[in-house]
Amino acid sequence: MAWQIGRVSASVVDAQARLQSLLGLSRGQAARAVDEVLDTLALEVDEFIARRHAELQAQGENNTEIFERIACELRELRFKAPELSARQIRRRIYG
Repeated sequence: MAWQIGRVSASVVDAQARLQSLLGLSRGQAARAVDEVLDTLALEVDEFIARRHAELQAQGENNTEIFERIACELRELRFKAPELSARQIRRRIYG
């Protein structure tokens, strides 16, 4: 598999090798890191919100903080997410 970043094309194997070289990761660790990044980049907005909400809840954060944090994170992610308020995020999680 290869993906395009700007005008540079890189393969998964190249990315894994780079992580091994730069960070001293084992082959397995580098493969897992690349897989995790690709999985995260493949998420739709609602999938990201649900996953991130569960992660932050597991860390003991309260929902008010979680919804504000997710709203900020959505603005910086690779997908074009609509501008969502904390209330809209809460409604996407709980319906």
